[in-house]
Amino acid sequence: MSEKSDCLKQMAQEKLSRVFEQLEKAKNEIDSTIGQAKSDVESKIGQVKAELCAKKEHAAMSKSKLENTVRRQKEAMGAKFTELKEKVESKIDEKGKKRVVIKAEKAEKYAEICMDSASMAIVEAELACLEACFARSEAEELVGAEAD
Repeated sequence: MSEKSDCLKQMAQEKLSRVFEQLEKAKNEIDSTIGQAKSDVESKIGQVKAELCAKKEHAAMSKSKLENTVRRQKEAMGAKFTELKEKVESKIDEKGKKRVVIKAEKAEKYAEICMDSASMAIVEAELACLEACFARSEAEELVGAEAD
């Protein structure tokens, strides 16, 4: 009987050794997978940061271009206003000159306010576009992370 129990004990020890080997192998595979996942996530984060930086630079350049365009348009409109004002002044008589000048100045102020409002609307629209791009980037990052 002792021989049988020794044999059973030996078999149990061998099976237990194989189970430990399999567990060790599984642990190593899990550790390797976790390490690779961390590396992939860090790589993706770096990539998204680089894309965001590029988008910020593009936004800054776009804003600068927009500001230059608005400035040039203001200057052009100012020149047109001056030209129109000179034409009107040359055609009116002295009596109505003050009244027409005040009316023209009010019209110029109103036009300037409208131009400033339009400029601000353009800047706000660009900002909204940038915020949408950033939100899309974050959403894609989260969706990509959930898919993995």
